[in-house]
Amino acid sequence: MRQKTDGRGLYSGEWQNTNHEITREIWMEECFPDWGTYLNNQIEAYEIPKGQVGLWWIGGASWVLKTDAGGIFWIDMFSGASGYTKLASCGVCRQAGADSLNWLSLLPHVIDPWKFKRLDGCFISHVHQDHCDIYSVKPALQTTDALFYGPKTVVKRLEEFDVPRERIVSTEIGQVIEIPGGRVRILPCYDNTAIRTGGGGRLLDYDDCCVCFLFETSGGNILFMADTWFHDAYVYFPEFFDIDVVTVNMGYNYPGATDKLTPYDVVRIGECIQPKVIIPDHYDNLAHCAWDPSLILGQFERLAKEMIPQVKTVIMQHGGMFLYPQDQNIGHYRYPQGFVGREKTRIAEYNKLAAKFEPK
Repeated sequence: MRQKTDGRGLYSGEWQNTNHEITREIWMEECFPDWGTYLNNQIEAYEIPKGQVGLWWIGGASWVLKTDAGGIFWIDMFSGASGYTKLASCGVCRQAGADSLNWLSLLPHVIDPWKFKRLDGCFISHVHQDHCDIYSVKPALQTTDALFYGPKTVVKRLEEFDVPRERIVSTEIGQVIEIPGGRVRILPCYDNTAIRTGGGGRLLDYDDCCVCFLFETSGGNILFMADTWFHDAYVYFPEFFDIDVVTVNMGYNYPGATDKLTPYDVVRIGECIQPKVIIPDHYDNLAHCAWDPSLILGQFERLAKEMIPQVKTVIMQHGGMFLYPQDQNIGHYRYPQGFVGREKTRIAEYNKLAAKFEPK
């Protein structure tokens, strides 16, 4: 059974596999989200060291960022389930010429969208549900005072979700938003799927329906590129912005259904914007573009090593924490062991041995 947690995000009760009543409702309450409130509590309690910035990968293109001033923000949070879209409203269906597309989710739910005790802003890059998600928006609306930020089509969707207009900030390219511990610049995004979503068959303007978010903090500048495609215009970014870390979507595309960047194009974006660290995302969460994660990640790392050796690559795991600049050289995130209070036991065992043997 799920137990209450202490302030550090650790379960204070024992995992009790004991006999008790189980209904479908009890099962759902006790077993979901998969991680309970562990991650919520960790994010809340963890004090970001001065001169650092913290990132937690929620899966897909969903992230939580925390500044050393304590500001907490989610970016493109997705807390929903599988579903399908139809040709009339789906950009990928239009590209593929398909009547509909099954979006089968592969993600564990590592965070509880209802359990943020502090949330300073919700940033939404475009209207696709795995970025503009009613199951994330509604909890944030009801349990926090956070504002919602996004381009015009996102604003329209949020209004359809009954988000009050005073809680919505319509973003414009070039806009700068002050936040606790830094600021956010609204930058262009070239998502060729987003501009085909809605619009009655016509192409929408990029700036009206997709943006990138550049969080400028004392720990570093973090660029979230959402579902962008490769675009030559990114070559100009380094002339205007310093970018330390970039998260870029990556995945496998079935012929005729381009949705995610290939490993090669992720590296090309790295060549253009010249970050210090690239973190790929989005290859993990949807069956139609997942393929073999180890293969696609291996391709990405090999290409990056050959083409942009000056840029570090980091491969994250769901729910993992990444501190910048502290963790820039980790290569691959590794989960902590999860043991608590081991030292007392280890000292006792050492003393037993020391009573029988001379230490070296």
